[in-house]
Amino acid sequence: MAKKKRQLDHDDILFEQYDFDDLKDELNIVALAKLQARENKPLSDSQYFDANEQKITAYFADKLSTVKQEIYKKVASYDHMAMRVSDISTILAEAKYASEEFIQNITTFQEGAKQRIKEVKHEFSVRKRDLEKFKHKNNITREASYPHSKVLYIGIIMLILLSETSLNAYFFAKGNELGLIGGAAQALIISLINITFAFFLGGYLVKKLNLVKKSPVLKYGVLATLIVAFIAIFFFNLLVGHLRVALGIDPDNAYVNSIISFVQNPFGLNEFDSIILVLVGLLSFLIAFTDFYKMDDEYPHYGDLDRKYQEAQMDFSELKEELLNGIERSSASILNKLETRQMTAKVIMQELMEVPIFRQKLQDHFKEYYHYLNNTYNAMLGLYREVNNDNRTDEAPAYFRERVELDEEHVITIVDAKFKEDLVQYQDAVLELPHIIGEQKLKINTTLKSVITALDNESDMEVKNA
Repeated sequence: MAKKKRQLDHDDILFEQYDFDDLKDELNIVALAKLQARENKPLSDSQYFDANEQKITAYFADKLSTVKQEIYKKVASYDHMAMRVSDISTILAEAKYASEEFIQNITTFQEGAKQRIKEVKHEFSVRKRDLEKFKHKNNITREASYPHSKVLYIGIIMLILLSETSLNAYFFAKGNELGLIGGAAQALIISLINITFAFFLGGYLVKKLNLVKKSPVLKYGVLATLIVAFIAIFFFNLLVGHLRVALGIDPDNAYVNSIISFVQNPFGLNEFDSIILVLVGLLSFLIAFTDFYKMDDEYPHYGDLDRKYQEAQMDFSELKEELLNGIERSSASILNKLETRQMTAKVIMQELMEVPIFRQKLQDHFKEYYHYLNNTYNAMLGLYREVNNDNRTDEAPAYFRERVELDEEHVITIVDAKFKEDLVQYQDAVLELPHIIGEQKLKINTTLKSVITALDNESDMEVKNA
């Protein structure tokens, strides 16, 4: 194999030169030429290459064909790179019509937003009208007063229930055959009765007295019911005290005996535990009564209507914020997309600008290499013919004196002139891209501000009306 002597370009291993002597020995030029000369071949009148000349020609033609195949692969890769021009066209179109796309999207978004605002505004108006009508009908000028959260009040009720049950369970356990468990069950039932009375009286009935417009029947009926209810809860807890005493004397007949004892002398409690039991029950009832009363506004239904109004107002504010966030996300998405497209266009353009350089470089190297290969080929043919002519006894063929072209159609079109011209136009367009994107951003921001202002105006109008 001929030794590689040097490369025409250190970046491209395609184009390599060979040592002349090594190539001559590899093709066995001298020996084959003398061998043919002994028989005066090729004949003097021959017009065609002999077998050895054809072998030399085939060797160099094969070298040239290999190089051409590799060049075709490179040209195909350059053509593939050149197809990215379509990406730039797409980016330019997206950038040019970005604001129109945003306006179209935001218009669709706005139509949906208007419908949602209309629905929420209608609900808000209904709640507001109901509240104002209620306040006017009941001559209410103050704001509703109630806790924003009922967790604390519910917690107090649960604490009362737990405390009263636990404490009473201790007292009842002394007279219950099941001990603490039986006493806890009895105490829980009594606590629930106290709290139920407290809920009905404190959370509902007593507030009826605050009604501005109430008939005498309602007023005195409520007062009578309250008096009866308070007396009932008082005597109920006294009865519980008698039950505690009876459980300690005769558990089997405690319920009957406690009623008899209570009827004979309601206040006849002489055990300390029973007195404490009554006091605990009454105190728990009073605390629960106050808790239920303060759990909502003192005027019946006022707190409920005000809460519905506040919730509707909050829904409107949350909707406004949600819509504004949606609009800002949409604009941010478009703007980020433009920034990304601009960077992508620059990268693609840098790659495409190198394609004509690569093509020209490849074409120049191939042209140089072909001349080198063709000269080497003619040099090998010339040496073969010279040795053959010196060692034969007759005249050599006339074609020995002719220079031969290795490949009459060796020219390959690598440089794409039209692509270079188009590339200049795309380069100008990409350089103009920041200006185009800047204009689109301005239009998008202007549209964004106008939409936000419209939403703000609608929201402010409702707040003022409220």
